[in-house]
Amino acid sequence: MPDIAYDKVLSFLAEKETSDSGSDDLAGLHDIMLMCRDGFMAEVTRRQVKNIVPEVLEEEEDEDEERVLGELRRLPKGGVIVSDDGREVFVPEVWVRNLGMDHGDIVSAVPLGMIGQSPLFEFTVEERRGLDYESDRVSVIGPVASHSGEWFVYSEEEEELITLKPKEVRSLGLYEGDLVEVAYPAGDLSAARVAWKFDPDDPYLDDLAPGPGPRKRLAKKQPPRDVADPVLAGKTVLVVGGDLYKDAYRLNFERRGAKLLWETGFQGGQGKNIESKVRSADVAVLVTDMASHRLPDIESMCKRHRKPFVYASSRGSSGVVRSSQQALIKSGK
Repeated sequence: MPDIAYDKVLSFLAEKETSDSGSDDLAGLHDIMLMCRDGFMAEVTRRQVKNIVPEVLEEEEDEDEERVLGELRRLPKGGVIVSDDGREVFVPEVWVRNLGMDHGDIVSAVPLGMIGQSPLFEFTVEERRGLDYESDRVSVIGPVASHSGEWFVYSEEEEELITLKPKEVRSLGLYEGDLVEVAYPAGDLSAARVAWKFDPDDPYLDDLAPGPGPRKRLAKKQPPRDVADPVLAGKTVLVVGGDLYKDAYRLNFERRGAKLLWETGFQGGQGKNIESKVRSADVAVLVTDMASHRLPDIESMCKRHRKPFVYASSRGSSGVVRSSQQALIKSGK
């Protein structure tokens, strides 16, 4: 590695400088190299760009082969992405809400692996089209009521009671007075589902807006991010190396709801607090092509603090993200 060779020369000159045979010329050379070290490393990083671009393009092509891209069809609970080639992927209600998806939005799904018998996907809103008005999905927000062993919500739209399925009442732990959203295809109350149970302090409850007719709907808010990542959301990821891609790493992790901790891969860089970063992280990603022989030390720190770590499959930001996802899935965190 260039940084290792550079530091070996510095060490050699320092030894000569302090020895009896040392000369002023060698001492001067040592001082010049010490001052120029950061500039040298920056130039090495810049020149590595030429080797990075083809790799990133290849990585994106591989991802395109796996992902499902299509229009979102809203269901009473959740939604379905329908691609042009007929593939379908179910989108859970929690991600529809967290990303502010609407019927007709263009959404992509990238498979991440399996949790038990269930497939795990990362969802991204590629285009917001605002076609919610074209959906036949009718939603009602109201309190749960109980009478004679039956549970229901009153629909002003239909001017009658919507009976809730006992299984949903049990699985959601519903009690009388709980505020819920019940949804169904227009004209088919028998297909009603409890789409969502609101927490008492849910900020969305402050923004009930009038919809067509007497029913109430939640006012739309700008979602905090456009990627739903069930693996990385709420996690802290330490990336070591990949100096050129620091900003891209941060963007791609933060848009997934994760926090990035970063450490330079060059020997002698700003690494005084590296072990505290390892302790704070949920997973560490080691970018081998752009980091020095410090990596074995970081690997031992991860083992000591029982943190999962992985060597990145590529230097691009997508490859680092995918590596961290797979490490977390494998570790069960």
